[in-house]
Amino acid sequence: MDTVFLVLLLIAAVIGANAVYARFKLVPVAFLQIAAGLVLSLTPLYRNFELEPEIFLLVIISVLMFNDGQNTNIRKLSHQLGTTMSLAVVLAIVTILIVGTVTHFLIPAFSLALSLALGAIITPTDAVAVSSITTKVSVPKAVMSTLENESLFNDASGIVAFNLAIAAITTGQFSVWHGITNFLYVFVGGILVGLLLGYIIVAMRINLINAQVDTPSVIVPYTLLTPFVVYLIAESLGVSGILAVVATGLIHGVQQERLRLTTSRLQIVMSTTWSIVASILNGIVFVLLGVSLPSVISHLQQRDTGSVAILIGLGVLLYALMTVIRFLWLQFDFAKLRAWDHHEKAKNSWLIALSGVHGTITLAMAFSLPLTLNHQAFMYRNDLIFVAAVVILTSLLVPTLVLPLILPAKVDQVTETDLAKAKVEMVTSAIHMIQARYGESPSASKVIMILEGQRNLDGRPDRAQLNQLFDQAYNIEETTVEQMLANGEVTLPVAQKYLRVASQTRLQNQQSFWQRFRLFIKFVIIGKFFWSKQSRARRRAHQKARQKGLDRKQLKARNREFWSQMRAIEQKPYQAIVTWLNDSYTVDNHQAIGIVRRAYDQRHQRLSGTRDLQDAQNELLIQAFQLEYNFVQAQTAQQKYDRALSNALYEQISTDQLVYLQSVNVE
Repeated sequence: MDTVFLVLLLIAAVIGANAVYARFKLVPVAFLQIAAGLVLSLTPLYRNFELEPEIFLLVIISVLMFNDGQNTNIRKLSHQLGTTMSLAVVLAIVTILIVGTVTHFLIPAFSLALSLALGAIITPTDAVAVSSITTKVSVPKAVMSTLENESLFNDASGIVAFNLAIAAITTGQFSVWHGITNFLYVFVGGILVGLLLGYIIVAMRINLINAQVDTPSVIVPYTLLTPFVVYLIAESLGVSGILAVVATGLIHGVQQERLRLTTSRLQIVMSTTWSIVASILNGIVFVLLGVSLPSVISHLQQRDTGSVAILIGLGVLLYALMTVIRFLWLQFDFAKLRAWDHHEKAKNSWLIALSGVHGTITLAMAFSLPLTLNHQAFMYRNDLIFVAAVVILTSLLVPTLVLPLILPAKVDQVTETDLAKAKVEMVTSAIHMIQARYGESPSASKVIMILEGQRNLDGRPDRAQLNQLFDQAYNIEETTVEQMLANGEVTLPVAQKYLRVASQTRLQNQQSFWQRFRLFIKFVIIGKFFWSKQSRARRRAHQKARQKGLDRKQLKARNREFWSQMRAIEQKPYQAIVTWLNDSYTVDNHQAIGIVRRAYDQRHQRLSGTRDLQDAQNELLIQAFQLEYNFVQAQTAQQKYDRALSNALYEQISTDQLVYLQSVNVE
């Protein structure tokens, strides 16, 4: 139970950090996740927290690498294969050797094998971490593509070299020839095993699709289990499980066209599931860094009060050394990019060098260091974890400060304001067309309520604006009922009762969260008193009714007649409010109007007691989506919308259409 609780707290910390980042994007999300981990480290549960090293490789790294592989553009990778292999394999090995030698020279207490293990840990780069710190700057596509392809394979290079170094530390022996042959066997063998297993797994999945066994409850778990199965099989054969997982992911990426034979609903579920899983796992690693740092620093200080400062200096020095090596490697054309302009060569070389951010894989390998060596505690384990943490933090901090100085700010092709305005125009046009063709029929009202969801963007509506709209809606109801009373369409008692119901609708929706919360507390604490009081009142009413000679059936008949009158009255005020709301839509008030419209639609459905026919509603909704497509096409043809804005609107329409129709199929 404690383990489950620990994992849940880690996930909660990731969610909290991501939520803060969603609102305040001034600080990279990785720093927020580390801060969340530092907060968790204050709790007693995490003071002696230790995670088995094997869990990192199996549960975290294998899943992340598989996801990276299946999302890789294989065509771009093949075009840049020479550059990718130069950076991810040759440069990685050279960097590991140089970093290991320098570390052993500076700190002789670290054996050469241990220093090489440190080099293997801090060499891999992380394209995801780069993306998190470049949200506000425009990174050239060629640079970003190179970084993504490099991180896909240099992770595996670092892990293979890391395993060889740990084996040398454990056995105390290392042969250069044996190391090279073993590296090739583990590296190439991992790729071959991954390719073979990838084809088998994809073929089995396609057979499931052809047999119409393509429900999310089957395919999603099947895909999520893939990296675990591939990793365990490859490791049992003595080859790199990580490279096997990458190769299997690449096969999934190549076969995407065939795998898209599945339903749209399954594609949405798969994409969303993998996005969430990758985000949570990446976040957990940085949270664990925050959790572990206080304990690591404490152990280092107990051994030597000056060791922390020395290791900080070593981490910063090694980061600077790796950055210079990367720059020189590119500057002297050991790795080339076809898209490079000769005059931009130095700048792009520095961009790739500075963007060599170290993240999840580096930290995961550090945590995967064995707890014991030769049945004794691994003395320098905390040292290596701390140096890796310093390198990660430095590699995140430096580009965060430097890249905005040398790169232009990112300019969105479509601003949120333009998109919001266009969405309001598009949906409003569709709503008016539906109203003109079908009036205020139950199906049309339901479809209009669904369409309004497209107009509502993220954020909160202005409370004062919302209250004003509800006041105006009530005034419209009151005016309409007064006109009906003057025309003799309704009696005074029924009109007064209806206006009390209308007033209640306004007051309920104008209340703030805290007002509703106080009402809830009042309901819970003194509800029994009111219930008993109302029960006594109902008993007295029934007694009076019996005294007048009215039985229970007559009371029910009178009640049905009353609500029938209410439904008849409600039609005109409801139609007047809907017409007014549709005519009042603007970019500034669309959220508040959407809330008001939903409130009155829900009340209308309760009073009318109508049940829309699903088939008619679906057919009408498909027409509404087509009307939106037609509107965007017309605006584009008239050059009122540019291509980027039109594509954003088309994407919005397609997503809404798929999600709604798939949800109908589920129902």
